Amino acid sequence: MATSSANGALTAATLRDALLTRVNGVAAAAPASSGTYASMQAANSKAISGGQVTPKACTQAATVGFDSAALAPSPAAAVTFRVGTNGVSEVLIASSAKSASTVLAGQVPAQCAQYQETVAGKTYAYDMKEKTISGIGEQARVLNVYAANAKSDQMWSLVYQGKGFIGTVTVVGPNATEQAVTELGQQAYAFATKSLS
Repeated sequence: MATSSANGALTAATLRDALLTRVNGVAAAAPASSGTYASMQAANSKAISGGQVTPKACTQAATVGFDSAALAPSPAAAVTFRVGTNGVSEVLIASSAKSASTVLAGQVPAQCAQYQETVAGKTYAYDMKEKTISGIGEQARVLNVYAANAKSDQMWSLVYQGKGFIGTVTVVGPNATEQAVTELGQQAYAFATKSLS
């Protein structure tokens, strides 16, 4: 099976075929999509957020967990699932080792540890924490976004570096936990690595 374009880079179609097809036995909520990362990120940010983030510099960190400008033109693929009351998504992005290291080395800006989002005239305060984890890919980080003063849905995102690609998995909902996103990240990395090797 051809897994790359003529120059050796992964294609969006190949990445789409390397996405998980089931999470906890549940099929995808819609067919997987593929294209450039910039086009997919624009659609995903609207779906996740739709609000105005302050400081504005925190918008990307709050929705994807890393500064993704270097990856904007890269081939990418994404899929979403609805597992119980949680929303789950996976994204695979073609990446050179240098771009992946740059993306994973970047920390969430200090001013984004606490930020606000205004949706339909209401303002919500959020806290954001991240840490490096081991055991998934060449390197990986987890990000947790949660409402500052309320028991509400949490967002856990895991970003990892594979060979020739970056993968992210995100779990949003009342049952989202670090353990859940880590286990999902391990499954996604193993499946993508097997599919793309």
